[in-house]
Amino acid sequence: MEGLIERYQKLGLRESLSRTYQYPIACKELSFILRGAYSKLPKNLQALIFQDTLTAFRLLPDMQTQTAISAANLLHQSVEAALPKQKRVMAVTEFKHAVVSHKRRSKARQEEEDSAQLPQDVLVLIFSFLDLRSLASAAVVCR
Repeated sequence: MEGLIERYQKLGLRESLSRTYQYPIACKELSFILRGAYSKLPKNLQALIFQDTLTAFRLLPDMQTQTAISAANLLHQSVEAALPKQKRVMAVTEFKHAVVSHKRRSKARQEEEDSAQLPQDVLVLIFSFLDLRSLASAAVVCR
């Protein structure tokens, strides 16, 4: 049983959730774990997974990409399908609060910005195609 907890902690999902670029991947991993194995796991590992799920929902308002929102929606669907009623209600409530908070923050960000800017996930995709020299040139121009 301790081996399962260690293996889960080695995945580093909790740490990945706090990184904007890894948040979607971590949410998808949590979603797959919830759907595929949650009911078969020991209670203490279920508690860890549940805490990570709540953490994912709490961190959603800080994420700025559409990919993160899609991943959180996938996690929400897995919560609906896999968790027992009491935990499901807690997680869904947390998710709803996070979505409202995210919408408010993104609306405030849009009103703050004077010039039209590309969404962060589009920029990440564009810059991922650049080689090191082009990326360095773009970094100099963007300052």
